[in-house]
Amino acid sequence: MKHVRVLYHDDPKPKVFSGRNDWKFGYDDCYDDADILGFVWESWNRGSGHESEQFLKLGVRSMMVGDYVCINGVWHECLDFGWRINVPWEEVMGDIPKEDFTDVTKKTVENALVNQLFGDPKNN
Repeated sequence: MKHVRVLYHDDPKPKVFSGRNDWKFGYDDCYDDADILGFVWESWNRGSGHESEQFLKLGVRSMMVGDYVCINGVWHECLDFGWRINVPWEEVMGDIPKEDFTDVTKKTVENALVNQLFGDPKNN
């Protein structure tokens, strides 16, 4: 079982709210983290057509850029394009400044993924 929890970036007391049991749930180990992040995004967004009963029962806002999802102790931050993986706990809790990713574009992400998958063509 993969243990998952959601934390909104604008929670006024993240250290308190990160322990809320009603914001925790689990997924089978057969799913990888990328799948789980996609499932959580859909299930915690009103209008997706795949909202979870838990999300609807809580009556909270939809997830948005800057919010966090923790999977088995590894924090992920929702970005404009995709997710930032392994966000430091201190940043999630607001103890250190949040990294600025406003200059990241879809093209930047595409290039990084291609480079990750196939290597930098300049080095081949």
